[in-house]
Amino acid sequence: MPFMSRVTSLTSMPEKELNRWIRRIALLFVVLLVAFVAFYAVDRFRMPQPTIIDKQLATLEDAVRANPADTVSRGKLADLYYADKRFQDAITQYTALIDVKSDVELASLGRANCYMQLKQYDQAATDFQVVIKIAATGEMANVDPNLESAYYNLGLVALAKNDPKVAIDNLNLALKITRTDADALNAIGQAYLADNQLDKAIESLRGAIALVPAGWADPYQTMAKAYTAQAKPELATWANAMAMLESGDWSGAESQLNTLTSGPAKVEAMIGLGILYEQKGDLGTAGSWYSKALAADPSNIVAQMGLKRAGGTVPSNALPSATPGAS
Repeated sequence: MPFMSRVTSLTSMPEKELNRWIRRIALLFVVLLVAFVAFYAVDRFRMPQPTIIDKQLATLEDAVRANPADTVSRGKLADLYYADKRFQDAITQYTALIDVKSDVELASLGRANCYMQLKQYDQAATDFQVVIKIAATGEMANVDPNLESAYYNLGLVALAKNDPKVAIDNLNLALKITRTDADALNAIGQAYLADNQLDKAIESLRGAIALVPAGWADPYQTMAKAYTAQAKPELATWANAMAMLESGDWSGAESQLNTLTSGPAKVEAMIGLGILYEQKGDLGTAGSWYSKALAADPSNIVAQMGLKRAGGTVPSNALPSATPGAS
């Protein structure tokens, strides 16, 4: 019985010899463990693969190097640099297109957008003016998205420079092209507030949230300031609560909105609670709040749209609401 004799021999070893065997076995275990971990890591490791955008960039960079006069590839490369947030590289490519007078309108718009991202507002404004000069004389100027974008961004530049009157002028020109641009309505609301035109500020901001009632806190934060300036505390509280909701503080927003459901801001508060429960995924409760809001204000388009999203049916006495817009 070899096994038994081996055990017997181990038990009969001197203590010093036995300790040496234990240390050897422990060392062997550590070596095997390290080898296993190394094998597992090597087996699992994979070299990072180039992303689709990296592959596209490499292809376009090769094309431009091979043929610098290839303006199509250069324009695509500039756009891809912008999408990859490599704004300075994009500016270099857009500038090369402008220098050879190729697609000047689009290249100027692209370069201006890069300057906006880099907060180089003077350079951006210069390029947006070039876009306006070209696009404003076009046959489709009244529906031209490039022209609308140029006016809108010039409005943002003016806001950044604390010049609300210039901002209002440019944003109104943008809204003449696209009256349902929620971002433009939000921006012009900020400009009107800065110019102390409180009624117009609130009208524009309400237009923005009628189009996009959830997903952003900006218009609600601006409205809170406007209502505070008008000494309308309930509506200011509602706007602040909605800003809290859109910033992720659901419990704080719900607490404040529940205090407003029987006062001057009751319709707004009920819609706010509908939006809150809709975001929670409780469509039944959301629909109930939207229905209560419609009972108080049958023409409220935000409540109508919310009730439809919640799976409810808009009552027959609900009246259509006018499309929101700026004054």
